[in-house]
Amino acid sequence: MTPSSHLARPNLQKGRGTLTAQLVSYLRGMITAHKLRAGDRLPPSRDLAREWGVARGTLVEAIEILCSEELLISRQGAGVFVSGQAERTPSAGFVVADSVVALPRKIPEPRMDQIRAARTDFRPCRPSVEKFPFAVWRRLVADAAARAPSPDVADIQGAASLRAEISDYLRRARSLTVPSDKVFVSMGIVHAVHLLSRLYLKPGSKVVMEEPGYPLVRQIFELAGAEILPCPVDEDGLVVEALPDEGRDVAFVYVTPSHQFPFGGRLSAARRSALIEWAMTHGAIVLEDDYDGEFRYDVPPLPPLAALPNECVVYLGTFSKTLFPDLRVGYVAAQAPIIEALKNYRAIHEYGVGTTLQLALADFLASGQFDRHIARMSKLYRQKRNCLALALKEQGVPGNLAGLQSGLHSVLLFDPALDAEAVSGRAEKAGLLVPPISRYSLTPRRAPNGLVIGYAASSPGEIRDGVSMLKEACRGE
Repeated sequence: MTPSSHLARPNLQKGRGTLTAQLVSYLRGMITAHKLRAGDRLPPSRDLAREWGVARGTLVEAIEILCSEELLISRQGAGVFVSGQAERTPSAGFVVADSVVALPRKIPEPRMDQIRAARTDFRPCRPSVEKFPFAVWRRLVADAAARAPSPDVADIQGAASLRAEISDYLRRARSLTVPSDKVFVSMGIVHAVHLLSRLYLKPGSKVVMEEPGYPLVRQIFELAGAEILPCPVDEDGLVVEALPDEGRDVAFVYVTPSHQFPFGGRLSAARRSALIEWAMTHGAIVLEDDYDGEFRYDVPPLPPLAALPNECVVYLGTFSKTLFPDLRVGYVAAQAPIIEALKNYRAIHEYGVGTTLQLALADFLASGQFDRHIARMSKLYRQKRNCLALALKEQGVPGNLAGLQSGLHSVLLFDPALDAEAVSGRAEKAGLLVPPISRYSLTPRRAPNGLVIGYAASSPGEIRDGVSMLKEACRGE
């Protein structure tokens, strides 16, 4: 075979990888496009390097890589040839028939508020990042990343230093005494619920959920095969009196007692005791989702359910609302057997967990930065909450504002004459995202008639602008 005549000079550019990598990519492309065919011989490397203006050693290195891929073959004394493997290399990329990748069951769309462009965004559970100390955080992350990595898998339970800081924080800020060996670091509350569902739920299990409630968690339970038993809520949180009389087959009761999502009520002290008594009597586990309990404005703190005498509460916390969602760090505080099971499950299914952000977060807590940030944000959120209430009043928006005592969102309840879903739809067309309560309900037609207004991430100007658009949407214009 004569040397191939199809090798035009490649377009080598700075900033697009090493010269070796670019040469490998070019030659591989010529082969997979069948411009170089099996049996074609490459020109001598010395001649080709001179023609292409590259060092011969660089070209030889690229050829050796393609030989290792069996696309080229070097024959001593004869030269370098395109191998027979080239004929079996598809030219149109990797294609798999749909019949091969068909899934055994359909995975539904996640029931979560989708990110959409809007002039004003009143969706709930969106914290403000405007006062976050990013300079301090960058330094702490850099310091954590600079520590010598271990050749072993990181602590499967979570970094010991972070668990110790979480333990200390829960004791002094949430009146919950839990040793660090009973803390498990998760990737957030949704991740923790998923792990616990894998441990406890099987097809036919029953889970009591607040109605309305957190739809993504409901979906996790459903995908595990559980039957959802909705329980109503009011301004005092979960209506414990409505729990099923026969509850021996209930695996979980999932609640948000500090700030019911999305209705905004706080579980009263009497109902807290009654819920624990019911769960202990019926052998159910209470999953306490304390997603934004740090932020309270007009009410004294009530201790978490987990702080009361009990043998049934698993406490779920997160840094997504206190710091920022992309951090993806949360935690579980529970009895030793549950922590051990979570560790074993993670070791089998997830193997390990990254620790750089955990170490930075531990330093953030230990330095007092976290407490100072909570104090700053509590003041800011109180101001934004007041701004929302004043704007609604001044602009004459109909409805009663509720759920303002804590958290990052409130609800605006309408009279029956005003359809919240229709108002939400008109508002979205005008550039305002403000979901109806029914979006979070298992039975939308029976959901309270109102809107969920997340005010934390918006500026005062955006809040007033959004209220103005909401006013017009209420008018039907």
